[in-house]
Amino acid sequence: MKGPARAALGLASLFALCSFLIAVVALVAYRLGLIDIIQPLTDGPALHPVTALSVILLATCVVLTTPRARPFIDGVCAVVLLGALARLAFPDEASLWLQQHNTYPAEPEAVVSTGTALCLLLLAASLLLRQYGNAVISQMMSVLAYSAPALALVGFVLGVHEPYARMSLTTILMLIPLCVATALSTVFHGFLRPLLGPTRISALARRHLALVMMAPYLLGLSIINISPDAAEISFLILIVASSQTVGLVVAFLALSFGNLERRSNILQRRAETRAMRDGLTGAMNRASFTNQAHREIGEHRRIKSNVSLLFIDVDHFKRINDTYGHETGDEVLKRITRLMRRCLRKGDTVARWGGEEFVVLLPATDLNGTLLIAEKIRHRIEVEQFDELATGLRVTVSIGCVEMSSSEGLDELVAQADRALYEAKHRGRNQTVAA
Repeated sequence: MKGPARAALGLASLFALCSFLIAVVALVAYRLGLIDIIQPLTDGPALHPVTALSVILLATCVVLTTPRARPFIDGVCAVVLLGALARLAFPDEASLWLQQHNTYPAEPEAVVSTGTALCLLLLAASLLLRQYGNAVISQMMSVLAYSAPALALVGFVLGVHEPYARMSLTTILMLIPLCVATALSTVFHGFLRPLLGPTRISALARRHLALVMMAPYLLGLSIINISPDAAEISFLILIVASSQTVGLVVAFLALSFGNLERRSNILQRRAETRAMRDGLTGAMNRASFTNQAHREIGEHRRIKSNVSLLFIDVDHFKRINDTYGHETGDEVLKRITRLMRRCLRKGDTVARWGGEEFVVLLPATDLNGTLLIAEKIRHRIEVEQFDELATGLRVTVSIGCVEMSSSEGLDELVAQADRALYEAKHRGRNQTVAA
């Protein structure tokens, strides 16, 4: 995947770096006693150093994707996860411990709020799930983690004090880009893959996702402007929850339709492949070979390169069918196709011309090279054991070879190879003859 997905992956690193730098600045501010950074709002809470340290560690984990970093990521996420769980399960004891270990020089209370602890817990869980390949749940965790700082930010913007009363503005500015970076770090998997993919559904989802997620915020702001009494914590929670829900619905719709479109494309490619291939042997069929051969001949004529053709016929194939049955005859054709492929190079093309006849196009091959390849095929089939198909069964082929001259096309090439094949049969079969 390219384009939007690659850009999103770059943004993940950028957002992680942003969170990392803000957290580093916050820790430096602790050492220097810079109150305005630790406590941006006079009456608001102060950032606790544990929060900044956790953000630094998680932001580092976001950008580390090599297998060698896996133990470090697992360890960091486990520590942050257990610490956040302890804060949520034992709030009073955890708050007391954090206050005792706070080195902030001034009086305001530095806390790890419930919203902060929940956000850190979900981010750590998201990164652990990313490690073990569960991208969809990992992305859902990131989106849910975003809810806590988003709610605090909405409360700050709208002047509602309850939502962000115990989450520092610095904490908000650290956590929001970290949530986005964590989600985008799994851009090639989960519901972000179809959302940022190259398909029409992906483009449509991207075009409308930002609009539908912003709609609840814009509607809420309009309602609060009309009726200031509506600015309560429950209403703000409804705004954020609505936005998150709409975003998840759009993402899952993109995932569903993206998977459907991808399956449709796979089925279409399979159908196109079947249309190009012989149903029995898997070799290219006559029509697709003709199209490809015309292109190759034209290209090699343009660059003045040699092109040769083999016309191969299974000797006494009617007798094989009459003696051993058509099912055995079909297995013989399949086996011969496999044997021919083993004798050919990567750029050579083998096709079933009809019945027991095959053609092979040999690019960049002169007549001497063509005879060597033809003899290799003839001998390989001659020595092959077919006893597991039918006791006493022996199979040989006759081959006509021709090298294209500068003025010849495919039809002339096939006609000459066919005449050489007829001569090989006339000489007693199981032979290679050059035109």
